[in-house]
Parts: sequence; structure tokens; C-alpha cells
Amino acid sequence: MDITYVIISFAVFFTQISVITVLYQQISGITIRWYSYIGIIFFNVALFLIAPPIGYFFTYLFWLGYSLYKDRSHNRPLAVFYGLYPVVIENLFNRVMAFYIFPTMGISLKMMEQYPVLNVLIELLILPLSYGVTRSIQLDFRNLQLGFEKRYLDRTLIVVDISMAIYCIVLQILLLTDDLIPNAAVYREKLVGAYVIFFLIILIYLNSKFSDKLQAEILQQKDIQLAELAKHSQHIEKLYEEIRSFRHDYVNVLMSIQSGLELRDLDAIQRVYDTVLSKTVTQFSDQKYDIASLSRISNIAVKSVLSAKLREAHEKRIKLEIEIEENLNLSVIDTLDIVTILSILLDNAIEATLLTKRPILKFAFFHHNGYLVCIVENSTLQETVSRSDIFKKGYSTKGNSRGIGLTKVMEILDRYPNASIQTRSSHYSFSQVIKLKEPTN
Repeated sequence: MDITYVIISFAVFFTQISVITVLYQQISGITIRWYSYIGIIFFNVALFLIAPPIGYFFTYLFWLGYSLYKDRSHNRPLAVFYGLYPVVIENLFNRVMAFYIFPTMGISLKMMEQYPVLNVLIELLILPLSYGVTRSIQLDFRNLQLGFEKRYLDRTLIVVDISMAIYCIVLQILLLTDDLIPNAAVYREKLVGAYVIFFLIILIYLNSKFSDKLQAEILQQKDIQLAELAKHSQHIEKLYEEIRSFRHDYVNVLMSIQSGLELRDLDAIQRVYDTVLSKTVTQFSDQKYDIASLSRISNIAVKSVLSAKLREAHEKRIKLEIEIEENLNLSVIDTLDIVTILSILLDNAIEATLLTKRPILKFAFFHHNGYLVCIVENSTLQETVSRSDIFKKGYSTKGNSRGIGLTKVMEILDRYPNASIQTRSSHYSFSQVIKLKEPTN
């Protein structure tokens, strides 16, 4: 076998796998670490060199299997979509250039067969072409990811999955029966032309629908945030009035103490302490004043969700311990993601601690050693809670079909390579510690 042909074939396949890997990360939002990225490419290339037919078909099936394996939400149609999309996009743009773009420049299919190095050029042009097309149709991959995760248009997603599977199967049939079916190349060209139009239209449709639904959800969320902020402002105003009233009365208290001291009347001083000062200690140690520390958070969405959850806990007579650092920088994580995480963790903590005789909820938000740290801790009915199953969908210590929230937390954190969550449980206490690595300047 010609060594030049082997080298070029290797280069084509290597570039193809690299392109598909990038497309997979783009559509799924899952970041593949560099060592896994290199391992995936070399594994596919090695398999292709050892057994070319197996390696060829394995390229189509690998990402489907990988996507199903990474599917934490058990949304199988979405996992299938993520697995087939990069393969189909690579294939479509490859053949669009071969069938439609290159011939306009005088490069025919026969020339590509004679000079296989042109296939390397095609693979190298796929990502720029894909980028240009997605920009021209204003395709927002983040919208697609959020829309799919929220299970908008599930039936449409299933139709898209089926269409991609049919496209791949029919294309392979036409390739394998090229010598048996007259004009098989023409059929392939028509299949590619028709499907690329269909696929782009369906992507535009999904992007448009998801954008509308997400925008409506954002507007609704903003209304909720404004309502919660109004309640928070009323809460702060009420506390301010209490403090102002106390400040006015405090002058009279000091004058009473001063009179007692001048007369050396210890009984009078004791009466002032018992009737006024002792109650003041109790009054101003109330946890409702701790909630006022939310004013240290500048992010309106985060402040509103924390205000709602912590006031709910206060109203349910849960003992609160709150620590929030000044000037928190939350730019390390998307606002919607941190709001979702906080809502889930606090909802779980409130629900769990209400089952105990002494409900306690501790919340901390601060920077430490280059990390943004969030801690949610609550008292538990059991001395220890098993940590091995809590992130499995459907698992809950509080009953069936209740464990969806923590699965969602894991899905979100998976999108941040430098994020981690630590779970601890002992002595009737359960805590979740989330750390997000902050960018270095």
C-alpha cells in the first residue's frame, strides 16, 4: 500500500474526528478535558488503522454511545440528538462542499479521488463553514441547550432524531451499494441537498421557538424578582424603623441609668435592665436582622431568590445562621445557573430540616483562596444521610420521585470545568459545599 495514501487517509480521519469532537462540545455544552479530547481522537484513529471498516462505522456510533453515557437527566431523545448532531453536521458540510461548492471552483469529485489531500482541506473548512452558517441564521446554541433541557418541543426533538438516523442509514446504503444502484452518486447528492435544507430550517425553527419561550420565562422571572425585591425592601424598611424607634428610646434609657448611677440606686438600674435592655438583646439578636445582610449582594436575581427562600425559612420558624461576604463577584457563573442551584439547595434544606425537632439552616456565601464558595447546611432527621445515591435521578430521603433537583445541580456544574460540589453528613447535619474557581488576572 502506498505510504503517501496511508498518511493522507490518517490525516483525513484525524481531522474528521477532531471536527466532530469540537461540534459535540458546541452543541452539548459539555466541555471535554484536553487529555480526554486527545484520547478520544487517538482511540478512534487507532481503531480505524487496525480495522478500517469498524473504525469507520464506530465514528458514527461513538458519540451516540458517549452522549447516552453522559446523560444524567435521563432525557434520551436529547442524548440521541447530542450524539448524532456532530456526525450529521460534519457529514452534511463535507458533502455540501464536495457536491456543490468545490465544483463551482472547477474541482470535481474525480479530482478529489485522484488527490485525496483535498479531503483534508474539506475537513479543515467544515468548522469555519459551520461557524459562518450558524452566525448567518443567528443560531444560539445556549438557547438550544436550555430549551432542550426544559423539555420544550419534545415531540419535535424526537422527529429530528429520527430524521438524522434515517439520513445516516440511507446515506450508508447508497455508499455501500454504489456499484449496484445506478446513479447512486446522484441520489446521494439530492439526499444531501434536501436534508441540509430541512435540517437548517428545523434548527432555525427550534432556535426561534426556544428564544420566545425562554424570553417569556425570563420576563416572568423578572416579575417574580421585582416582587421579591419589593418584599425585601419592605423588610429592610421595617427593620430600619425598629432601629430608629429604638435609637429614640435609647436616649431615655441612658438618662434613666444616669439618674440611677448619680443616686447610687442599684435597684433602679436593675429595673431598667430587666424591663428594657434585656429585651433589647433578645430583640436585636433575632435572625430577621441577619437576612438584611443580603444587601451585600449586588446581583438582583440572586438577591431576590435568597430573600424569598430565607424569609420562607424564617416564617417557618427555622433557626437561621447567615454569612454573606461584602462585594461578592458572581461573574464566574451564569446568573440563571446560580439561581437554579440556590433554589434547589435551599428548597431541599428547608424541606429536610422541617422534619427535625430543632430545624436549623445555615447559609454562607464568600470568597476563599481563589474560589467562590457557597455552603448550605441543614439539620436532619437521621444521624447520617447516605451520599452515594443522592445525585441519582428519582432518589430522595423524603419519598419517591423527589430526587430530580440534585441531578439538575450536577448537570449545571458539569458545564463548569473548575466547579465542584462536596457533600457531608454526620451528627444529624447535612451540608453541600459548592466551589467555583475564579479566573486569574
